[in-house]
Amino acid sequence: MGRWIKENLVLVSGILLPVLLVGGFFIINRLPGLIADPPAHDFLLIAFQNDYQSPQNYYLDFEVRDGKLSGRASPIDEDHQHINRQNAGIFLYRANINAFEEIVFDLPEGLDQIEESIALDLAMTAHLKLDKRQQSPDGYQFEFMGYRGHGGVLGELFGMGRRYENSYVLKKGDHYFELPEVLSNINLYQNDLQFMGWVVEDSQL
Repeated sequence: MGRWIKENLVLVSGILLPVLLVGGFFIINRLPGLIADPPAHDFLLIAFQNDYQSPQNYYLDFEVRDGKLSGRASPIDEDHQHINRQNAGIFLYRANINAFEEIVFDLPEGLDQIEESIALDLAMTAHLKLDKRQQSPDGYQFEFMGYRGHGGVLGELFGMGRRYENSYVLKKGDHYFELPEVLSNINLYQNDLQFMGWVVEDSQL
């Protein structure tokens, strides 16, 4: 075997060097993910359901004030005539199980006839203290990755610049933590997600 290797050194080098090169890229690309701690903080998302085929007289809007989620329904006016956010879902990400949990709330009646803003009843989220800063206390950020280019064959095999199955991830430095699909079972004309904040204790604000 040793004699054969010596006689075919060029051939052996031509086979081993690409393998070692690809292996090196794989280790460099994967190492941050192997040593990074998984996300530890829950967070809250609003999933707006946009129906451009059936526009309504109102739109929904949410914000975080003093660490609490608030929402309102407002009548469409000239400044907001292109907003079609008539339906929305509240989703709580549970970091310990890597899953989203929907928080169900009811819209007020008679929204098609409203003439001024109406506050939404979000009592079911009152126990959540939210930090709306972009970065979590443990260093993660919620990011959209849907238009991230993939790296061809090498990208698919070794994760170098690849496209993620889900469009949203948690990013910490060079580490990308893939999130489960939020609206996989909802058939919508169009939807978009709005990050509202990390669930924290008062001492973390």
